[in-house]
Amino acid sequence: MGKPEILLQCLNCSNKAECFNRLSPNELKEVAESKLSIHYKKGEIIRKQGTFVSSILLVKTGIAKVYKEFDHAENRSIIDFKKPGQLIGLADIFNASIVQYSVSALTDCELCSIDIRLFEKLLNNNVDFAVDVIKSINFQSNNIIDFHIKNNFKQLHGRIAHAILVLSEFVFDSDDFDVAFSRRDFAELTNMSSMSVVRILKTFRDDKIIEMKNGLIQILNKAKLEQISRIG
Repeated sequence: MGKPEILLQCLNCSNKAECFNRLSPNELKEVAESKLSIHYKKGEIIRKQGTFVSSILLVKTGIAKVYKEFDHAENRSIIDFKKPGQLIGLADIFNASIVQYSVSALTDCELCSIDIRLFEKLLNNNVDFAVDVIKSINFQSNNIIDFHIKNNFKQLHGRIAHAILVLSEFVFDSDDFDVAFSRRDFAELTNMSSMSVVRILKTFRDDKIIEMKNGLIQILNKAKLEQISRIG
């Protein structure tokens, strides 16, 4: 694909982050000509916590999960999800060029990789672009804080109900979603043990609140799930 075609593709991309609409034609051309398109299969590691930052990533298709790893290899906590049009790595820009959180592909993903030096140059030279990036960081931080504060004040059933609703409404955009989001993922999102997650999901299934079969979770009684989340 030639450079004019690449630029046209970026101009017409429906999944580019809002901040890129603030770039001048020459700046967008520079991004378009230098970016790399990378595909990841479900489960593949996209970024590893503790490594050096080399790029900012834009999710073009698919969903990625962001998680914090702790000292023990099996101990980690999911803190965010990235969908098409969202950027991965903004938290790393001002942190001594070290990746702060690991990222893996929750589903098959296509990402656009933008060199960190180019991204930093755009931040320094384009105020409108920088303001939009700061707004994005603030929005993401507020959502993460809000979820985890609410989670910490809920009983175990309320945590699982809240997590299912968040996945349905803000991650998969559907009341039916792939159980590619595993029991371990539920545990890491809600700070619960895997055994507790399995037990509560079974209770929800037995009570006809959700159905789990053929690799899907289906919400059957959303009102009940919302009630459990609210009072749990």
